Amino acid sequence: MAYKLYYYDIRGGAEPIRMILSYGGVQFEDIRAPMFPLPPKLPKEIKEKTTWGTIPLMEFEGKKLNQSLTISRYFAKKFDLAGSNDFEAALCDEYVDTLIDYIKRKEQLYINKFASKFCLVQSDDVNNYAAWLPILMEQDEVKRKGLEQEQKVKCKEQYMDKFEKIVNDNGGRFLVGNKLTWADIYLAHVLNSGELNHGVRFIDEYPALKALHDNVMRTPGIKEWMAKRPHTKL
Repeated sequence: MAYKLYYYDIRGGAEPIRMILSYGGVQFEDIRAPMFPLPPKLPKEIKEKTTWGTIPLMEFEGKKLNQSLTISRYFAKKFDLAGSNDFEAALCDEYVDTLIDYIKRKEQLYINKFASKFCLVQSDDVNNYAAWLPILMEQDEVKRKGLEQEQKVKCKEQYMDKFEKIVNDNGGRFLVGNKLTWADIYLAHVLNSGELNHGVRFIDEYPALKALHDNVMRTPGIKEWMAKRPHTKL
């Protein structure tokens, strides 16, 4: 039975799913709806397949799942990427949830301003990036660089310093336990997207995060996906 992943033509909330599926050796159809121009409009033929009218959507084995973290967690368990016991599984959830907080950020003013301006769809795919939209949409280069620097400092203090310590305290390679988990994959994705979207290279300043990032990107299956995936703005 074919595996089909529906999402926008961006990395976004579906990229960790693509990485996990690739790690598990799953051959899947990577079905992409147009993201631009904003606001993105989900094609009717895809929207009708979904439960909630949002993507990502995963179809497989006669089943379907909506919501990025639900899909990621399901396949993480299937491919032994959810820790070695219940507590490690809970730590994976904690760290991924924290990374979602990082992506969303705390600037509700930005979220309200730009979500209302562009009438962004209410789903976990686009709104995860709403806090970064002011940077992406700012036309003045000086102002944009100022916004990028402000975000970088805040994110470093609230998140990256702590993730660096967590990895170091756990031996310097993984967030949880002594083997790869979906939390590592999610963190590597966030670090990679930060660089591609905004030129923010946290891995240059955090040796443990660099080791984790590089380890994930060298992992069989994920390495091959990274080499062939489409180049997109987000």
